[in-house]
Amino acid sequence: MSRVRMGALAWRGTAALLLLGGCEAPIGTDRGDDQLRGAIEAAIARQGADPPAPGEATPLRPVTQDTSKIVEKLAPRLAELDALGPQARDGGAGLPLGVDVSDGADPVVQVSLRSAMLAAVRNNLSLQGARIEQAVAEADVVKAEAAFDAVLLAGTGYQLSKLPPPPINIPGGLNNAFAQENSQTTASTGIQKRLVSGGTINASFNSNYTQQSIQSIYNPANYWTNSVNFNINQPLLQGFGSDVNEAQIRLAQNRDRAAVVSLRKTLLDLVAQVETQYWTLVSARQQVVASAWLVKVGDDVRSVLERRMNFDATVADYALAVAIVEQRKSALIRACLRARDESDRLKLLMNDPAASVGSETVLVPVDTMCQEAIRYNLREALVSTMEQNPSIATALLRIDDASIGMVVADNGRLPQLGLQAGVTLTGQDTNPGSGSFGGAMNEIADANFVSYLGQLAFSQPIGNRAAEAEYRRARLARSGAVIAYQSAIENAVFTVKTSLRSVVASFELIEQTRASRIAAAESVRSLAAFEETLALLTPEFLQTKFVAQDRLASAWLAEIDAKVGYNSALARLYNAMGTGLTMNRIDLAVIEGAP
Repeated sequence: MSRVRMGALAWRGTAALLLLGGCEAPIGTDRGDDQLRGAIEAAIARQGADPPAPGEATPLRPVTQDTSKIVEKLAPRLAELDALGPQARDGGAGLPLGVDVSDGADPVVQVSLRSAMLAAVRNNLSLQGARIEQAVAEADVVKAEAAFDAVLLAGTGYQLSKLPPPPINIPGGLNNAFAQENSQTTASTGIQKRLVSGGTINASFNSNYTQQSIQSIYNPANYWTNSVNFNINQPLLQGFGSDVNEAQIRLAQNRDRAAVVSLRKTLLDLVAQVETQYWTLVSARQQVVASAWLVKVGDDVRSVLERRMNFDATVADYALAVAIVEQRKSALIRACLRARDESDRLKLLMNDPAASVGSETVLVPVDTMCQEAIRYNLREALVSTMEQNPSIATALLRIDDASIGMVVADNGRLPQLGLQAGVTLTGQDTNPGSGSFGGAMNEIADANFVSYLGQLAFSQPIGNRAAEAEYRRARLARSGAVIAYQSAIENAVFTVKTSLRSVVASFELIEQTRASRIAAAESVRSLAAFEETLALLTPEFLQTKFVAQDRLASAWLAEIDAKVGYNSALARLYNAMGTGLTMNRIDLAVIEGAP
């Protein structure tokens, strides 16, 4: 049995994750075979996930970026260029997001990624449901083990019998001399226990006090009859052995392990969802920042054109500027809507009572996105995936379930041969009068009356077709479980490779989009410098400013999205490998044999 404890641990280099500690391997030497093991090992080797040989070095490759020539060329004024365009200070905490449906105040709550994850671990409803399912599976283990608990038996009763005499004529009017009338008071107790070998043993004590009628030609005595019984029923072929009779316990234990794996998978998915949603919210709020900046600088250009209406700007030029500004305001409204929606999606995952989905609270992420290069090795990533991916662990447990079912089905092909044996010690008092309970017990102690029982019973269906079909079905089920295991490996490897490829590409995109933003900022800076020396601000020049502003905002958002993509890809990679809990310092400990 197990108890599950969850919580955040202080980071100490590497966090230990105990999933099935203290449990025996799902496939042991007593239930596996060479063919099954060969199929499993081949499935792992086919993906190149064999551990390195002892002493073999494991090279790690870093994700890389190519420094853009434009960045190197503009290096002397990078600080100036970084100051141009939208500025994401405090995640845009001071920007209004429009009117909420509640039409009330919008309190802003700053939230870190760590606090969002901890709130989700404590409060998420899906995770709470997984905890309950694991507790149910744990109770099923106790129920299966209880099948071998001893059972206490007890009973008592009273019976009064009065029967007519036999139809005979006896001279002297003694026709009723043989009337049968007696009463019996009984009491019994005993213990019965089911054995792991498939049999049952029973030990019982019975006591019977008989009172006979005195209306007779003789004076019958009351007496006690006590007996001690020992019995055993044991199948010798079909149904014999712990592998068969403890199968339900092993299946229940596997269900408990599978529930723990499912709980771990739910927690892994939740952590990945929270992190991905957190960075999605960051992107949504930066969209608001960029849209608000475009409205501001666009309104400045529109104002200039309005003042030059009587000089060199036409009505068409001004109308176009107004249309651009209004279009940017529309984009700002849509950005505010998305930011609110993404905030509520994060609150839905957190399920924090202090910031419920129905509240007016607006979450503002405060953490910055990771831009550090990771070092990786594909084979090491695949090995970690084989060891820690929950889907693979679940598939392995299903192979074990199918192997157990095959053992049971194989035993079911045997004939039924049952042994029944028993011994009974009986004692009856011989004292005249009302009888003696102690006298009957003395008779048992002296073993004067001992009865023995021994018998065998055999049966076998002719052809045995049902049992043979069940065995074939069990073998096919195990083959299907092995195929499902291979499929789980294939899917996990595919997910890891695509996630790792996304990490590499996203890291490259960060530098590429940064170069694009710097170039766009240089364009805006050049136009501003040219504007100071330009005698006439022509409508064409101002339209060029509009285009440059849009390009800078788009490049700035592209860089934000590249950083978000990199961090989200890391979250998906760690989730696919099954290491997301370790990377986020969350411990899932399964304590075996806890009370």
